[in-house]
Amino acid sequence: MTGRLRLALVAGLATALTSSSLLPLVDAGSWIAQGLGAILLVALVGEGARRIRVPRPIVGLTQLAALIPYLLLVCVPDASGPIPTPSSINAFVDLLRVGGRDIREFSTPAPASAGIVAILLLVMGGVAVLVDLIAVTYAQAAPAGLPLLALYSVPAALSQSGLGWAVFLIAALAYVLLLLAEGRERLLRWGRPLAPPAPPGYPPVRQYRPPARGGGRIGLTALAVAVAVPALIPLSANRLLDKNDSGPQSHRLTTINPVVKLSDELNRADNRELMRYRTNALMPGSVYLRISSLDRFDGHTWQPSERPLTDVPKDFPKPPGLDPAVKTTEVVTRVEANDGFDQGSVPMPFPAAQVQVKGNWRYEPEGRLLLGDNKQTVRGLGWTVTSLDVQPTPAQLKAAGPPPPALSPYVSVAGLQPDAVNRIRQQALRIGGNGTAYDRARNLEEWFARSNQFRYDTKVPQGNGASALENFLEQKVGYCEQFSSAMAVMARTLGIPARVAVGFIPGTLQTDLTYKVSSHDAHAWPELYFAGAGWIRFEPTPSRGTSPAYAQQDVAPVQPSASAGSAGEAPTKQPQTSSSAVPSASTSTAPTTAGGSASGPKLSGRVLLIGAAIVVVVLLVVAPMLVRVRIRRRRLVALTRDTAADVDPQDRAGPVLGGWAEVLDTARDLGHPAPDAETPRQAAERLLAVLAEQTAPDGEPVEVGDAVRAAREALPRLALATERLLYAATPPVREVGLGADVRAVRKGLLAQAGRGRRLRARLLPPSLRRRGRPTPAERWYALTQRIRLPRRRPVRPEAKPIDLD
Repeated sequence: MTGRLRLALVAGLATALTSSSLLPLVDAGSWIAQGLGAILLVALVGEGARRIRVPRPIVGLTQLAALIPYLLLVCVPDASGPIPTPSSINAFVDLLRVGGRDIREFSTPAPASAGIVAILLLVMGGVAVLVDLIAVTYAQAAPAGLPLLALYSVPAALSQSGLGWAVFLIAALAYVLLLLAEGRERLLRWGRPLAPPAPPGYPPVRQYRPPARGGGRIGLTALAVAVAVPALIPLSANRLLDKNDSGPQSHRLTTINPVVKLSDELNRADNRELMRYRTNALMPGSVYLRISSLDRFDGHTWQPSERPLTDVPKDFPKPPGLDPAVKTTEVVTRVEANDGFDQGSVPMPFPAAQVQVKGNWRYEPEGRLLLGDNKQTVRGLGWTVTSLDVQPTPAQLKAAGPPPPALSPYVSVAGLQPDAVNRIRQQALRIGGNGTAYDRARNLEEWFARSNQFRYDTKVPQGNGASALENFLEQKVGYCEQFSSAMAVMARTLGIPARVAVGFIPGTLQTDLTYKVSSHDAHAWPELYFAGAGWIRFEPTPSRGTSPAYAQQDVAPVQPSASAGSAGEAPTKQPQTSSSAVPSASTSTAPTTAGGSASGPKLSGRVLLIGAAIVVVVLLVVAPMLVRVRIRRRRLVALTRDTAADVDPQDRAGPVLGGWAEVLDTARDLGHPAPDAETPRQAAERLLAVLAEQTAPDGEPVEVGDAVRAAREALPRLALATERLLYAATPPVREVGLGADVRAVRKGLLAQAGRGRRLRARLLPPSLRRRGRPTPAERWYALTQRIRLPRRRPVRPEAKPIDLD
């Protein structure tokens, strides 16, 4: 491993260690491994660019060019491919906007939503590029601490309780390691220090210690002091300023988007008890406790809209759209939360009419929610909720008029592409049929929950964007997040106002007639609006929860329509109304994705990411070989052009020295030493020994091939031409055939080498480590050409005749 590659890896390690300051801000998840992958990619691409001698300002751009496709494949796999496109970049920018909004809404530690993860990966990758560019490309490790400091300082300022001494120690150690690695690499450029032997009778000379060791000790001592001194000084808090939490500006709402945590709760190994409730409802097993309402769909995720909050009223307003003719029953529910249930909104049945609860709470009228003010949670609290059990009849729902214009945002699917909207709407029309809005909604629920076509499974990836939604409708495997999102989006495409509610399904009945709600009871379901009944829930998720009575009545089985099936397929009976048809598994038509049919092969983002990683690895493996071939070809072409008759002898210095450098580089690639201090004649004598005849174990000489004999004849000619060029008083005469001599020597050296050495010389040529460093002969020639000192010829005295007399 070269010193520069070691420094690049240490720079990446420093960025990764400093990124540990982000852990207290966001819940742990797969983003940690994805961020480490981005840092490693930046380090490898930077080292590869430096190996092929890319100009230093271009190295950073090369790293960014490799980082951007990686971020697109990881963050927006549904919209991205191996090559970034305008649509994938727009999707990534939209995801960053969503992440910025999530950061403003959530308190730390925030959930690892897709938008927040995109911002984290972008920050980690960007800092990795800056640190590698400054510390490795420009060999200035000290200024590289500035981006590392920024990466540490921002989380330290945002964290409510501070990052702690452990995170500071890790970040500081990362910077010290970077300084030590850069100092060591700088010292190694001067060679290895040698200690002279001690004279007889004297103690041995003390081994030389590089200054980097002393710097490391100084840095570690400073870290120890920085950690120990604040612990010994009695400060009021580890903050620059103490915040007054009693002022009017201290009110901070703790709002949570529970969808991003549903899969974590459902896949948790331990099913933790969260709360218990007792109710006087006629059907206690149908009480859903609701904690959030997600009404804004941006094409990728469901989010709650930003709405004004008010003080909690004594009596909640009448539910919008509820007609007095619709039967309602008042239900009283008493809920007791466990000490470990840290939820920032009050779980309660919908629609609530009155709530009695202690603490600092605010009321959100549109979703009829109670949200915690100033970090208020339900931990250890008890509350009593008076709610309405709305019981519309199918006839009332069928007779419902159009929704009011104020609910137009609830039918918006503007975040989806028009072609995706059209495909999903066509699927919803085939499933919902041509009846009323209620008929269509009920048929959608029937298709999802009771057609035996879908399977409930929590081990599927998160996501409810356009591609994820269409994949779910095709593969028919998912959990409540996919089911509720799919039904809500399909209802919106049919003009039915819809949103997604998040909370808990009815818990488990206990012997004391209470219901226990656990973490595995977390759930999401769609709520649809019908004039006269208001917002009512549906249950499309199979084997989860209970379907309301108004969605189970007036369902008669009929044959599916011809438009829902395909030619040659026998339809299966499905429950439906007389005016609508619900296709079966054999007759349902999956949506066609852009660029191909639904039955065609699909490349997921993970497959594309793996393929891109394989391509990068292959390029890194073959890059040294390609660079070496390019250098050799350029040298031989220049040398061949040099032998032309119309070339000035003064211009042949570079090509001739390049040809000799090619001979030495070939020897280095094959493992033969080629010291820079050797003259061309000494190097030729040593290489002639390599090309000498070999003897068998029995002492008989081994016959060498024609290639070796040709190399032995050509090598002295090359050495002589180089010596004449370097040391002759006058420019040498034109040499003919030097290009052929270089090729002959190369073939002879390859013929004498073993298979393993030839393979290493082709794939990992050691001569590339020296590329860009001129040999002493090249430096001497360049110096003499710049100075051009006149050379004096020695004056020989005239010979006098000897007098023998």
